[in-house]
Amino acid sequence: MGNWMQDLRLAARQLRRSTSFTFAVILTLAIGIGLNAAIFTMVDCVLLKPLGYHDADRIYSLNTHFLNENRSIAKTGGADYTDISQRVSSLAYTAYYNSDRDGLQVAGRALYTDLAYASPEFGQVLGVEPVAGRIFRVSRHAQDNVKDPEEAMVSSGFARENFGSPAQAVGQTLKYYGKVRVIVGVLPDGFSFPGKTQVWIEFPSEPTIASRSAYNQRVIGKVKPGVSAAMLNAEMAAISKQLQTAYPEDKQKALEAVPLQDQIVGSIRPMLRLLMGSVFVVLLIVCANITHLQLVRATRLRREVTIRTALGASRMALARRAALEVLLLAVTGCAAGVLIALPSLSLLVRLAPQDIPRLADVRLNFDVIAFSFAISLVAMGVTALLPLWRSWQVDPASAMKQDAARGLETHGSGRLRQGLIVGEVALTLTLCVLATLLVRQLIAESQQDLGFSPDKLVTLDTHMVSPATGAGNTTPLTPPEELAAGAVDVNALNSMVASIRALPGVSSAAAITSAPMGPAGSDVGYAVRGVSKFEPGVANLPDANIVGMTPGYLETMGIRIIRGRGLTEADRQGSEPVILVSESMVQQSFAGVDPIGKQITAGWDSIGTWFTIVGVVGDVRQESPAAVPVPTIYAPVAQHPRAATDIQVVVRTRSDAGAMSATLARYMKQQFPQVAVNESTMRQNVGESERGQHFRTLLFGSFAGISILLAITGMYGVTAYTVAQRRFEFAVRFALGAQRGQVLGSVLTSTLIVATIGMAGGIVLSLALMRVIGNLFGKIPAFDLVSYAVAAFGVLLVALAATMQPAYRAATVDPMQVLRSE
Repeated sequence: MGNWMQDLRLAARQLRRSTSFTFAVILTLAIGIGLNAAIFTMVDCVLLKPLGYHDADRIYSLNTHFLNENRSIAKTGGADYTDISQRVSSLAYTAYYNSDRDGLQVAGRALYTDLAYASPEFGQVLGVEPVAGRIFRVSRHAQDNVKDPEEAMVSSGFARENFGSPAQAVGQTLKYYGKVRVIVGVLPDGFSFPGKTQVWIEFPSEPTIASRSAYNQRVIGKVKPGVSAAMLNAEMAAISKQLQTAYPEDKQKALEAVPLQDQIVGSIRPMLRLLMGSVFVVLLIVCANITHLQLVRATRLRREVTIRTALGASRMALARRAALEVLLLAVTGCAAGVLIALPSLSLLVRLAPQDIPRLADVRLNFDVIAFSFAISLVAMGVTALLPLWRSWQVDPASAMKQDAARGLETHGSGRLRQGLIVGEVALTLTLCVLATLLVRQLIAESQQDLGFSPDKLVTLDTHMVSPATGAGNTTPLTPPEELAAGAVDVNALNSMVASIRALPGVSSAAAITSAPMGPAGSDVGYAVRGVSKFEPGVANLPDANIVGMTPGYLETMGIRIIRGRGLTEADRQGSEPVILVSESMVQQSFAGVDPIGKQITAGWDSIGTWFTIVGVVGDVRQESPAAVPVPTIYAPVAQHPRAATDIQVVVRTRSDAGAMSATLARYMKQQFPQVAVNESTMRQNVGESERGQHFRTLLFGSFAGISILLAITGMYGVTAYTVAQRRFEFAVRFALGAQRGQVLGSVLTSTLIVATIGMAGGIVLSLALMRVIGNLFGKIPAFDLVSYAVAAFGVLLVALAATMQPAYRAATVDPMQVLRSE
């Protein structure tokens, strides 16, 4: 034990003497371990960690697969859900749900929150146990045939914020769409499925819209114990064949089951895996740098080790001391890595797109730190002990006659260091190419024509209780009563929009059911009169988004009217049903034909009604600047009053949109306290829609920057060491008449050769990875000359900058001083 402690003190003293080496290794290790720990922790928590639900491995998402398009959606038709719940014997429970940010009324005040509606079996499928009250009951619906559920569940956080405690929330009421709901259960902290849900509204056991082609609900199911995924999918395939035979609208689709965890994380898995691969590249560069630093130090200490061997030091003692140095460096580097990982992980979570699931569960994973530490320890151990082993092969007498500064360097170790630099440059260029491609893609998207003017535009996401049915009356309305109620709701909406329009600083205001950079409108199939029919069994009908709007919306948004007219106050209940269509819809269904006056029917809220096209408007990018404009139908809200109580108001201001957004929020709370409002500027919405692209661009740019810094360190170290080894050669060349410019050029040329070989390898590697990157990030050219040129030029400048100072030192060697020292 005494020998070990003595060797530990000697190792620590030796490292303190080699300050530059020690600092470089610890910093390099800290960067590698810290970044790997942060990224791998996010990947582990989001992708790999099992869902925290009871029997989570038995829960599946039940999807629809379109055979003719070879694509799947995580939704089913209403009647298809009923068939699944009644006929799939492998399933113990099934439930449907959907989620959104929406408004509700609690304790006399309106608020916006994340909520979901779910069938009564929702709690049984997920196996959630409430902390107060109970979950929805399944049996009472089967016995009493209740068609209009009146219950709700809330999260513990929602209960504490609005009622004081979970226990106090049970039995309280909230109002959703004018209907009073009784809170029967409070779910535990940490449970928020789907997404960040705070309130769960109970819906009937069977979807209210039974259409097999209306995909309005997501479906989950829990299999019985012992049932595998293969067994479940085999039964669903058999039932799908029966449905294909029985129902024309099911001919081109099949039902399938996907583990819920795969469904939740499937969309982001490719991006996180690519991030994991990129940070692994950084780890490789870190290991290469550590290897290089260890090789240089080992070469410098080789004569010392050989002399100690000649003086009687045992090989075991020398190996033990080298191993203790490695352990000290690794432990210190790991500790510094944790200090980097903690803020890095916090920053990642803060910058990450909010649609990444399970972000709230991300915590630093020390298993990942241990794994990264082990990799670095192995790399350091090999590079430290291998030179030690080689030193035992040197004749001590020869070693003692040679100069400590030169003579013990071998061609093998020199080639190894050059090879490491080639690898670093290749990996660095690959990351630089990817980062440059993403930056160029982001710039190109920011310059896209959105189809509207986003500046000085505020959006108010509103939900108001229907003035006509807001008292909670559940008695079905007769058609005349429904028309009258709809007119009241539309008048209330028009009054609210008019009051906003009259505010100082407001240029114009209007309303729409789905503003750009927000949720998409309803996706419907439609038929053109005289061309196709809209009826069961008709397949391959064209699709379009359909939204309701008030007059003045196009002018407020700055959307062009290309042909015909816009909507006016005359387009109301009782007048001819009219619509506007977008350019892309004209190209889809009316290519070469004037669409004005043509009629279509669609599966929205007026099935069987023919709408007359009165205008064509410009395309709008709905989801994000990168999104392709989709065919869109614009209908007057006055003719579709069901949409009037849940709508977005867009406001064009004369001043700063941010300041006006806050003013409008205060105004709505004062003048319309019964309306739940969520305010934002359109520029904020555009930025939020691009958040995912900004996030990955920032990450890959950061990785590229770190790899460049590490490459600079490696190239500088190699060149500086090589120059130090060749000082005698340079002195002789100067004595024989060589010019200083020739020596400077030779050192820089050697660097450029190494960098060029590395860049060639990086280009080949980038081209090989481009297909994967293109599949993940959209349309990226197979070879973007500008991106490759910018990345290569940047790496070349970095190589020259890293070697300029050692090259200058080589060119300024004093030959007389060097020769006298020899």
